[in-house]
Amino acid sequence: MLGKTHLAVGIAVGLAVLQPVTISQLVIGITASAVGALISDIDVDTSIASKSASKVAGVYVTVVFIAVVVEFLFHIGIVSLIQKNSMWMRVATGIALFISVCAFGRIQPHRSFMHSLSALLILSGAAALICQAAVPYFALAFLSHIAMDLLNYKKVRLFYPSQKGVSFKLCHAKGFVNSALFIIGTAAVIIEMALYIYYKIF
Repeated sequence: MLGKTHLAVGIAVGLAVLQPVTISQLVIGITASAVGALISDIDVDTSIASKSASKVAGVYVTVVFIAVVVEFLFHIGIVSLIQKNSMWMRVATGIALFISVCAFGRIQPHRSFMHSLSALLILSGAAALICQAAVPYFALAFLSHIAMDLLNYKKVRLFYPSQKGVSFKLCHAKGFVNSALFIIGTAAVIIEMALYIYYKIF
C-alpha cells in the first residue's frame, strides 16, 4: 500500500483501539501512530519515512557530535549531568537504538527486516525507553502496516531472518483496495477527532 494509506489507517487504528482521553495522550498517540505506520518503508528511498529518517539521523548525530566536542574542549559537565539524570540517559539510549535499527533496516531489501516481527519488538523496546505511553500506538500502527502489505502480491518476510515470505495475494499495492483503505482510514480519523472534540466540549 502507499504511504498515505498506511498513515491514515495506522492513526485510525491507534485512536480507535486506545481511545486517548487527554490532549497529551492524543498528541502522543497521533505522533507515535504516524511513526509506526510509516517507519517500515524506510527501506524504500522514495518513501516519506526514508527521507525523514535521514534528516532526523543527521540532526541527532550533529547534536551528539557538537556536545562531545564542547564537553572535550570546555569540560562543562554534560556527561556527568546525563549520568546523574537517568531519564535523559534512558531517552538518549532509546533514540540511539531506534536510529541504529532504522539505519540497519534502511539498507535491507524492501519488505524484509523492517516488515518483520523482529523489527517490531526491537523498535517497540527502543520506543519504550523514549516514551512508554507511545509504545501501544506505535506497535498497533506498525502491525497495521504489515497487515495491509500482506494483502499484496509481494511477499513480506514476517519472520525475519527467515528467508520465507508471506503474502495473501489479494490485491495490488496501488489498486482499488489501496484507495478504499485510504478513504476509510481518513474518514475514521476525522470521525474519531470529531468525537474527541465533542466529548471534550459536552
